[in-house]
Amino acid sequence: MPRNDRPGKSAPPGAARNPNSPEPPSAASVQAESPARPPKGEAGFLDRTIARLGGAQRYSTAASVLFLALLLTYSLKDLLVSLSRSWFFSSDEYVFAAEVIRFLNLDFHQRYFDMPGTPYMLLTAILWAVFYPVQTWFRPDPASGSIVAFTYNHLDWFFTVLRFGTIFFYALSLVLLFLLVKRLLNGAGACVACLLLAMSPIYAGYSSFCRVESMAICLALSALLIAYRAMEKDARGLGARPTWRDPMIWAGFLVGAAAAARLHSVAASAPLLWLVVHLDERTPRAVDYPRWALRAAAFQLPAMFLGGIVCYWEAVRRVVIVLPHAAALFSKAGIACAVAPVAAVLLYRFERTRPFLLRVASPAAIKMALGCVGGFLLANCTVLWQYNYFVGSIDMYSGTYIDWQRTTWPLWTNIRWYVAFYLKVFAPDSIVLILLAVSIAWIAISRDRRLLPYLVVFLAFFVSKPINLIAAPHHTLLWLPWFAVICAFPVARIYSILAARAAGHRGLQLVPVAVAAALFAVIATHLTNGPREAAAQVRGTEERLQNISKATDWIEHQTPLGVTVAMSYFCYNPDVFYTWMKSMAVPVPGVAGLERRRFFVWEGDRQGLRGFAGYVCGTGGSAAAAVDRRRLNVKDPNGVLDLYSDPDFERVASFGSGPNEVDLFRFDYRPGAGRVH
Repeated sequence: MPRNDRPGKSAPPGAARNPNSPEPPSAASVQAESPARPPKGEAGFLDRTIARLGGAQRYSTAASVLFLALLLTYSLKDLLVSLSRSWFFSSDEYVFAAEVIRFLNLDFHQRYFDMPGTPYMLLTAILWAVFYPVQTWFRPDPASGSIVAFTYNHLDWFFTVLRFGTIFFYALSLVLLFLLVKRLLNGAGACVACLLLAMSPIYAGYSSFCRVESMAICLALSALLIAYRAMEKDARGLGARPTWRDPMIWAGFLVGAAAAARLHSVAASAPLLWLVVHLDERTPRAVDYPRWALRAAAFQLPAMFLGGIVCYWEAVRRVVIVLPHAAALFSKAGIACAVAPVAAVLLYRFERTRPFLLRVASPAAIKMALGCVGGFLLANCTVLWQYNYFVGSIDMYSGTYIDWQRTTWPLWTNIRWYVAFYLKVFAPDSIVLILLAVSIAWIAISRDRRLLPYLVVFLAFFVSKPINLIAAPHHTLLWLPWFAVICAFPVARIYSILAARAAGHRGLQLVPVAVAAALFAVIATHLTNGPREAAAQVRGTEERLQNISKATDWIEHQTPLGVTVAMSYFCYNPDVFYTWMKSMAVPVPGVAGLERRRFFVWEGDRQGLRGFAGYVCGTGGSAAAAVDRRRLNVKDPNGVLDLYSDPDFERVASFGSGPNEVDLFRFDYRPGAGRVH
């Protein structure tokens, strides 16, 4: 006989009930235990609220897309002017062009490592390698020949591609910063942060030609987005056994790739990533290392110790004689690399110091460090066999990139000048300086753990480099996104406070939006328009470049064969570019006129002309404009020449007028000429 007392089944009418079965619930009890149904009107209100929230999210996404589209359109309409600038604009671009042409020739013996810039060079080489067959397919040119010959025949296109990459990463950095700040703060803060970064005069100016800072910024922003996503999804899994999909490894990898693009970006992004992860309240505190970390340490710590000893020994034995400044740096790095594993073992051995070690070198931090090393080596793989050039670059900047004038100043005077100089670069407008001051005070008083990492890293910028290093505005570029995040904090916080108070009051829901829009308008109308300034600089330099072309034609037709022509920094012409390529051992097809005259780069010092006679090209009408003093290792200012007042130089031709005037001077500094001082 089938059982009818199973749960969920009721016995048919008239059937005998099993005495062991529970008493069936009554209708009253069912009504009491079931959730009360809201009245019809209330149910409609909940449905409308849910629908309204979904619509608000859609409206927020649409507004974000519209804002970014308007901001990018407004910024890029000025920056894109730089794509049409004459291709021989700056030596900063020559070195990238040389390495890209080298890579196109399948020669990966990179020589320029000052940035190092390798990922940008490889990416540009790939883009140009794709462009070459497409262009030759639609417009066959038998004279082009190989891809290298095609490149030299279309150098204007080639430099356009180089510059386009920088502008592309400039635009991408704004999108990534918006996503980061919206996740970190809110949409109002994201709009202000993106506006500040887009309008930054130094960022827009250095994004108008071939540079790698915008690429490094994009990589660092991507690393932070991955870290925030990982903490939101599963913060407890940050210290889990690493796999190829581990977000902490990928975040570190992107930081390492950013360092391969611009070396000192590691000082701007690695500490920030560590602080963001370790100061977040969702990050669990490890009580001990997992098994995978202990096993990895058994191999990695001895390897670090031996590697540090070898680094120190090689620096002292080999590098100290030829490259003394790099030797000092690498010897210190070797000592640190050897001491670190010993210190880690000692800290882990004692119970009282183990929590400190776990806090500083957590499993998540270990994975980030491994990813960072891997990202740097993979994105800058050429350094493995071209390390001599990398070390030489470090030695050059360590020993010659010194502001010799400031080395004589008192320490406090030097510090005040140093801070004021860079603070003016970060905040060129009063409104930005006000935002910075309010943000620092607000973050410090509220102890906001979300913004504290950004504030710490921004302040650490002022101690991230030697104080006597030549101060240059572009040093701030990699810290600009974090500066923008800090300055956007007050507007984001005001919007959040007003939105919380307006919740539930239908008549006040538009007040936060209106206040945020008003603050945004006030900030926008008091900012310097960086892209517009960059476009104005492009037009000015283009006028100078046209005058340089005229001066080059005059040299071609008015000077004898074999003559020596010294080109100062702001007078570089196509001949200097070809000469530069040859000096870097890059293949250069036969160029008419290049072998008939001797062009060389002159850095404004008297010693550089000793033993020569010929012509000098200067520009600007004054010594300050004709000579970029920051490029000189000027311990003796008397060694800097003023072409326009020195009687040893005779002006023979002028082209243009004003600051973009280009002049040619005749000189004779050969022995016995009576003009050598």
